[in-house]
Amino acid sequence: MLSAFMTLFLAGWNGGSTGALLPYIEANYKINYARVSVLFVSTFLGYVVAAVGAGTLSRRAGYGHAMLISLLVELAGNIINSSQQVNFGLMCFGFFVVGMAFATQLSLCNVYFATLNKPLMYTGILHGIYGLGAFASPQVATVMVSRGIPYNLFYTTNVGLNIPAFALAWLAFRNLHALPQQPNERAPAEGTSGTSGTLGATLRSRPVWTLAIFLMLYVGAEESLGGWIVSYILEVRKGSPEGASWVASSFYLGLALGRIFLPPLNMLMGERIAVIVYLALAIALECVAWFVPVLASTAVCTALVGVAISTFYAAAITSAGKLVPRAMHADAFALMSSIGQSGSAFWPLIVGIMSTKKGIWVVEPTVVALLGAQGVCWLLVPRVGRRVE
Repeated sequence: MLSAFMTLFLAGWNGGSTGALLPYIEANYKINYARVSVLFVSTFLGYVVAAVGAGTLSRRAGYGHAMLISLLVELAGNIINSSQQVNFGLMCFGFFVVGMAFATQLSLCNVYFATLNKPLMYTGILHGIYGLGAFASPQVATVMVSRGIPYNLFYTTNVGLNIPAFALAWLAFRNLHALPQQPNERAPAEGTSGTSGTLGATLRSRPVWTLAIFLMLYVGAEESLGGWIVSYILEVRKGSPEGASWVASSFYLGLALGRIFLPPLNMLMGERIAVIVYLALAIALECVAWFVPVLASTAVCTALVGVAISTFYAAAITSAGKLVPRAMHADAFALMSSIGQSGSAFWPLIVGIMSTKKGIWVVEPTVVALLGAQGVCWLLVPRVGRRVE
């Protein structure tokens, strides 16, 4: 479990820094919002590769070896990103490599945590650790670049974190070929044994696709807000770079705290009702941030939106664990995680393209629209029995 926490902290550290570094990347390469958004496209392509290959890699190489391979691949991507600031195409390739590795790690961690006795609580803590990494990294990145340190050297911190993450994974998972079976598992449907069978059953599963689309919309809203809020604060609210980075960090801190402390309340209300209530609150807060032209209001509402949407990922994963047979988990969680994470590339790209044409103010209405779409998608998820933990 400690290894998984370290892996997700590193992922949050990497993902949370992007928004803080975007203005400096734009200035370094002299490119606009649309062009810098190619970084999100590169990450998206990495997620696509992981969606296709993560489940197969886990079955053929074994769970532990798949985790170790993904961490080595991530290390290579971080070395690429830290090594230069001349070739934007090479930086895009580095984002592709890191995205492919992260999506693989995320699917493997989700499969592991779905086997625990209290998956909602522990998955919430896991993704809360991600939020802590994303909270801390914008501050470090802003301090470094504001003192004249080239932005690419921030990625040396990723390299430094990658090494202990690999060491912990080696100690924890090197001999783990497959996750233990549970006596009360649902049996897979007839004819779904084997790689092609489980993958085919996964691709035909309505719950898998519904939850995957829900996650794509959720992660898209999260990363559009977290990724572009610094530029939004600088351009629309006329804030300082330090203040803008603090707004981004407060959003990720809200995510982290909500993921750690809200799961008991979710279990009391029921996951389905909890998500609907939190979505209504998030939409209301986001509208306040949009229509009230005050920096302090935007900052507070952004942090509270982070709290409100914090448990959506864990709710989707635990729902999938109850709706999908264990034999399909490797492929199902790989597909859901990768399609879900593709939202972190696709929607920020859309925001970047629209911002180039209309202005960065489009961030807030886009997030409101994504939150509303999540509500529709969540209502389409098949009902599951209420978990007693």
